[in-house]
Amino acid sequence: MDKRHILIVDDDPGIRLAVSLKLRTAGFAVSEATDGVEALEFFRTKSADLAVLDVGMPRMDGYSVARAMKDDPATAAVPLVILTAQNLDVPAHVAPQIGRHRFLTKPFSPRELVRAVQELLQGDA
Repeated sequence: MDKRHILIVDDDPGIRLAVSLKLRTAGFAVSEATDGVEALEFFRTKSADLAVLDVGMPRMDGYSVARAMKDDPATAAVPLVILTAQNLDVPAHVAPQIGRHRFLTKPFSPRELVRAVQELLQGDA
């Protein structure tokens, strides 16, 4: 069976490394993008089963990426784990626009991250 593929999108190389190592250890294949623009470029030519998406990034914030993904039929069904350094008070106009998702506040537990990924992917199995 092929490994489920996760795209990690974060401008912080330390966060990308930590998330990548944890998800690889949990048995997932991983790709990385350094910002939202790069993430959308990734999805133009490749696919992933889920994206781990930071909110605070240069060029294009995570909420904008999530909305763009939901508006594109090719990525609308991709579930998201959204990482934020802010509290979890997601703007009311944003949450319904971004599809299936889980929010984790930084710093987050690696176990919590893996659990969120597994739960979101269960419906796709």
